Amino acid sequence: MTRLIVTDIDGTLVGDGQGAESMNPEYYDAILRLTEKGIKFMACSGRQRVSIAKLFRPVRDKIFYACDGGSMVFDKENLLFAKVLKRETAMEIIRDAQKILPCDIMVCGTKRAYCRSKDSELYRWMVNGYGYDIEAVGDLTKNIPDDIVKVSVYHQSMAEELTNPWFRPKWENKVKLSLAGIQWLDCVPADAGKKSAVQFMQQHFGITKEETIVFGDNQNDMEMFSLAGRSYAVDNAREEVKQAASHRCGGYQKNGVLEVLKKLIICDNMTK
Repeated sequence: MTRLIVTDIDGTLVGDGQGAESMNPEYYDAILRLTEKGIKFMACSGRQRVSIAKLFRPVRDKIFYACDGGSMVFDKENLLFAKVLKRETAMEIIRDAQKILPCDIMVCGTKRAYCRSKDSELYRWMVNGYGYDIEAVGDLTKNIPDDIVKVSVYHQSMAEELTNPWFRPKWENKVKLSLAGIQWLDCVPADAGKKSAVQFMQQHFGITKEETIVFGDNQNDMEMFSLAGRSYAVDNAREEVKQAASHRCGGYQKNGVLEVLKKLIICDNMTK
């Protein structure tokens, strides 16, 4: 019996940075029908809660939110779980990220997100694409009056390559680093991440691995797979993600996740 469904968003349900206009409205009906069966549905994403809520507006009060790479879990607007970076650690990460000149930086707090300038590709994309609550504050090491849950290094196409030479080797054993698509390297507390968000939900509600289904497309989704009785990689996923998953489904362009959800509505004891 399925009791918990967890899905990534970007690259799994919609394309990177796409809004509600790109979401197949059939998802909302499927989610509503699944929650009526007593199945908990959680969107687990690098996005902030406000952005996720806009994407799932018709069912936003029916789902759980694991946001900012799994650093926080919300039930509607109620914060259930949070992992925060130590202030000095976050500031050092920011200072190092500033040395990677082609890249930009976004800092995610418990209240909103922060960047350096409104006159930037990052700011425009986060507002117009993701629908973020984001504030341009100039100096990120001085002007963030918030607890920090994530620091993201951004480049439009080469985040992995540009952070590889020295940044990732320096930080990989101090915080959790997760590549999210070709644009983002997310830095979260060592004990945070999507896996910790799923673990929290399972422990909080007494849900087992066998009662959990997970969907994803990228490296930062793979850590959730070990906690799921069934893990699905979408067809457009990275190859290592496909190898790690127990199942595959169609890519976001073909609404692959939706097709699996429809089968669950008919029978939530679907066999392999």
